[in-house]
Amino acid sequence: MGSFVKRSKNPMTQTSTPKSMEEISTKVMRTRKEIELFKIMAIISLNMGNLNMEVNNPKKKLATREKKKAIL
Repeated sequence: MGSFVKRSKNPMTQTSTPKSMEEISTKVMRTRKEIELFKIMAIISLNMGNLNMEVNNPKKKLATREKKKAIL
């Protein structure tokens, strides 16, 4: 029975599972945060691209009108 008590105090048998589970859960949470940030950045990028297109279209139309007036 004495050898069983010595084995149960082995740090690898008792603490490795909770520590590895903690590490895994930390990695999963970090990955989820990274995914959420990526989604947010993609949405912002698309919105900025759409805004840029909305701003550029009237500028192009105005420039085209001015060129037509200059030709006439």
